[in-house]
Formats: sequence, C-alpha cells, structure tokens
Amino acid sequence: MVRRAAIAVVALIAAGCGSTNFEISFGGGSGTVEEAATFLIENDLSEQVGVPLAANCPEVPDPEVGTTFTCTGTTGDGRTIDFAGVVDREDHIDLNSTNLILADAVPGWASVAEESVANAVGFAVTVDCGDDFIVLDADAGWACSVADPQGVSTELRITNADLQAGTFDWAIPEG
Repeated sequence: MVRRAAIAVVALIAAGCGSTNFEISFGGGSGTVEEAATFLIENDLSEQVGVPLAANCPEVPDPEVGTTFTCTGTTGDGRTIDFAGVVDREDHIDLNSTNLILADAVPGWASVAEESVANAVGFAVTVDCGDDFIVLDADAGWACSVADPQGVSTELRITNADLQAGTFDWAIPEG
C-alpha cells in the first residue's frame, strides 16, 4: 500500500524543502553560461554538500533571457545531482537542483514520514533517513528505516518526492 504525505514543516518549505538554488552573473568578460554553472556546482554546491562534485554543463549556444539548460554534478561515489538552469536576466543565471535534499533538511522529511506512518499504522514509529544529503533516485525516492516501539525495524521506501511541492509517497515493502 502506498501512502501520500505532505511536508508540513514550515522550515523545510521556507528553505525550499532542502533543495539548492544558486544564482550567478556571467558574460562581460566573466565567462559563459556553462562556465558560470560549472563554477557554482564545483565550488558553492560542493561546499554546501560537503563533497567534491564534478560538473558537466553542455554548451548553451544562445544564452538569451529565458533560455533553459541542464547540468549535472557527480560525487566521487557516483551519485549524480541534476540541475535545471535558466538565463533569468541579461548575463545572469539561476540554477536549481532537482533531485537533492541537503543533509540539514533530511530530519524534517523523516519527521513528516514518521507522522504519516504512525497515523497509518496506529502506533508511534521512529523513521531514520540517515544524516547525509540525499540524491533522489530514478523514481524520485530513497530508502529509510522505520522501527516500531519494540525496536523492530524494516525498510520504508519514499518515492515520488516533489521537492518544490513538499510531497512524497511512502510504502513499507512486503517481504
């Protein structure tokens, strides 16, 4: 059975549910769109996440206002963070991660999952999603653990996470 939960944690909504948003100017002798985006990913985001990232930003041939582009940042252990970018005004880009939850936002997501699971099963549970940043997988999800009051633990699968809306589905896999 899959259940839907909504992030009701005000701090998460105010912080973009733990996703990242960066802005930088380019051009005028300071580089191209892809150079600016690469700089943001390999410097600012790497610092925020706490691990080095290798950026891949294809060339943006005609960076007019409104032009959209994508980039990726890859961690040393092979996780790929996706970015959606836009030239939002002349010589300036806005770059947003689309599949990253920062470590400081993970407890908020776990807390909402904990409340949702407890409401569904009728007793208190503990949800642990770790203390590291999360890169969403192909189904916009990740695995956590859920434990009952006796400490018996099983997997809790989070899927269909929408970082902007603050919603996700969850299920406890059978087996």
